[in-house]
Amino acid sequence: MKSDGFIYAADMTNQLAEELPEQLWDKPLIDELGTIRKLFKHMIRVRGVYSSALKTGKVEFPGHLMPEDASISLELRRSTEELALAFEQTERTEILMYQEYITPDELLHIVIQHEGIHQGQYYIAFQQTGISVPEQWKMDWNM
Repeated sequence: MKSDGFIYAADMTNQLAEELPEQLWDKPLIDELGTIRKLFKHMIRVRGVYSSALKTGKVEFPGHLMPEDASISLELRRSTEELALAFEQTERTEILMYQEYITPDELLHIVIQHEGIHQGQYYIAFQQTGISVPEQWKMDWNM
């Protein structure tokens, strides 16, 4: 199964870690959202959950937290590569997600949607706090 759509979506998230100065990662943005550092850790953890699901056949939250001493930028890249490879190599035809069985294609759509939902949330927060979005976001989404 191709994973190009996921890689594109994940890279849009990963660009935040590459382009935003790290001192902004812990800045409170808006009450409804956590910091950008919390977003990064969340994305790494959830990508791991989905990667495991493609191997085990079951989506199991909450997943594993990344080690505190790990590089977030490297973990974002690693988790992207790991999940892309899991999609490309899966032989599963169905995956249990909560009480329903879904196909790997459906999981791919869920994963891409998950990336996009959080990007939209943080785009609004960045606009409200005066933080510039990555250049790719401006070019691809005309933001």
